[in-house]
Amino acid sequence: MINELMQDDWDLEKIPRQQDELKIKLLRAQSVVAECKAGLAELERRLERRALTSLIDERQRNSAANNSIRNARPPKSRSVDDPVDQDAAVAFSSRSWDR
Repeated sequence: MINELMQDDWDLEKIPRQQDELKIKLLRAQSVVAECKAGLAELERRLERRALTSLIDERQRNSAANNSIRNARPPKSRSVDDPVDQDAAVAFSSRSWDR
């Protein structure tokens, strides 16, 4: 397109019109570049927010997991004085060893 405009560069009557057409094309191109930059900046902000949200969610999950581990009751320790389950003792009776 520019080549077409420049072919008639010796026609003094067409030079101002060609300049105007080129200025319009330049303004349109600058407008497109500005729109692209604004769109890119918005996309970057959205990605940053999403990354922060993911990071916060991960920290909350880790915190919840750590809290549940901290709050879990340790297994009940048995005392020598606790009663013995008689049914469990049958499996280890001396009669079972004689078989």
